[in-house]
Amino acid sequence: MEGGCCSTSGRVYHETQVMSMCGVHCLNTLLQANAFNEVDLAQIAHELDRREREVMAEGGITSEDYLKFVAADSQNVSDEGNFSIQVLAEALKMYSVTPKPWRNGQSEPHLQSAFICNLREHWFTIRRLGGQWYNLNSLASTPEKITDFYLSAYLGQLSTEKYTIFVVEGRLPLSDEAAGSSESGHWWTEEEMERAKQAKATQSGTPDAFSSALTTTLHNMQDMFSNVGTNVTQALRHLQPGSGATGDEDADLQAAIQASLGEGQGTVTEGRNPAYGTASQRDLAQALAASLEEFKENQEQER
Repeated sequence: MEGGCCSTSGRVYHETQVMSMCGVHCLNTLLQANAFNEVDLAQIAHELDRREREVMAEGGITSEDYLKFVAADSQNVSDEGNFSIQVLAEALKMYSVTPKPWRNGQSEPHLQSAFICNLREHWFTIRRLGGQWYNLNSLASTPEKITDFYLSAYLGQLSTEKYTIFVVEGRLPLSDEAAGSSESGHWWTEEEMERAKQAKATQSGTPDAFSSALTTTLHNMQDMFSNVGTNVTQALRHLQPGSGATGDEDADLQAAIQASLGEGQGTVTEGRNPAYGTASQRDLAQALAASLEEFKENQEQER
């Protein structure tokens, strides 16, 4: 179900990290509004603490369990200002939406509206806006687009990294640009996001991960076939009439080509992409050996 869209201006709201306020950033980017601040969530946390104390007191305020409970730190807010999922869920009740645990491997995550992700004391939101998924992590300087295809892989990666993931159920509100922004918040246009992405790539001097992987693959292919071409050229020159090559030398040449093509079998040479595999190299080596044998036969027939 579509969970709202971008603001009427087409902008995406994002907040960057301030101290330990990721819980606040997570909720505000989820709701696409400057909806909460740290004081609001602290009040909710203290109210949850009060309710929990009342429940524990039912067993007697002198009981061991109650005394341990009141002596312990709050489970809803830490001294550093980190908030629990119970606090975030209580805040979201005001908007009639609920975070529910998401199991890794659940199908079609792209049909959901949003996810809340947590690792230890960091919270961030992934939300669909206007049909486009965005990673709204406050540790990033800008919103980051995520494709439907990559979303599933990204959630799987987060699960592998021990993140706890919650899917947000219920109809999320429309973006509220009229609510303004926090001191660390900004309403991003598509053009601003693209310029920021290009500037970041220019400053770092490195392309994105896909471009890097593609470049490495092409270089590896170029190196492999360049080496093959050199060996074949040398072999053909050696087999030309009048070269004086003997049968033993021909056999040595073919063995050398086989060894060159099979270089790195069983291991992955540093800087090479293991995706080629050894099977394709063996097939290529066999094809070249057959071609050399056919070439020799043709030369013999012409003599």
